[in-house]
Amino acid sequence: MIKLLSLLTLTLFSLQSFAGSLYDVKVNEERLYDMFIKQGVPEAALQRTFEFLDINKGKTVLVKSKVRGKGNAFMADREITIKDETAAIIDFSKPSSERRLFVINLKTGVVSKHFVAHGKGSGVNVAAKFSNIDGSKMSSLGLYLGGNTYYGQHGESLNLYGLEPSNDKAAERDIVVHAASYVSEDFVKAQGRLGRSWGCPAVAPGIIRKMITNFKEGGVLYAYHADLSATATKSPTLQEVKTDKEEVDVDLPEEEESLRKNQK
Repeated sequence: MIKLLSLLTLTLFSLQSFAGSLYDVKVNEERLYDMFIKQGVPEAALQRTFEFLDINKGKTVLVKSKVRGKGNAFMADREITIKDETAAIIDFSKPSSERRLFVINLKTGVVSKHFVAHGKGSGVNVAAKFSNIDGSKMSSLGLYLGGNTYYGQHGESLNLYGLEPSNDKAAERDIVVHAASYVSEDFVKAQGRLGRSWGCPAVAPGIIRKMITNFKEGGVLYAYHADLSATATKSPTLQEVKTDKEEVDVDLPEEEESLRKNQK
């Protein structure tokens, strides 16, 4: 077993092929890596995901997990083994009105693309601010592991464990994958964007079962922003994209209802 600390010190590794590397895997004579790029997976995020898995797949790590019961919740250590059948990349460089959640099958080369919400504190349609601070209502960048599940106000939800200084408070902040009615194509057509969470990567109700099945107990999820991947390492408390454009922040009824449910 390796300690979480060794994962927290991970940096971007130089691109290279290791013995048994994912970079060498082929499906029907085509490199898995090339297949994913052709399907629109952001290359820098894919490299980080591949390199993390090449070094850490199969290892057991110690993570901080929140235990929820009838009484008060509490934090506890638990062991989890990193899996490499499926991975997910959220490209927060894209607005919420685009399908920016890439679920990649590391055995078949198939990519499925989905809507995913960001935190209310991160922006309206475009996520421009990211934080690991409790109460910020912002999304957090970095590598995560999927953990166990629990039943909350949003139904069955998937706990997330942050592996880097930019997201290592995920369990304490209740950052989980959960379903939300405001994550849908119809919502985007009506409002021009998705609704927002309190920092959770909320998904459409129709795919929550798929996310839980694929990422429960050790699946890797990488929350990425093209302009902030280096900043997340150097300044983990707050990362911000500087822009001259200012979005008008208007709370929608579906968001307000969900935000109340997010309070645990």
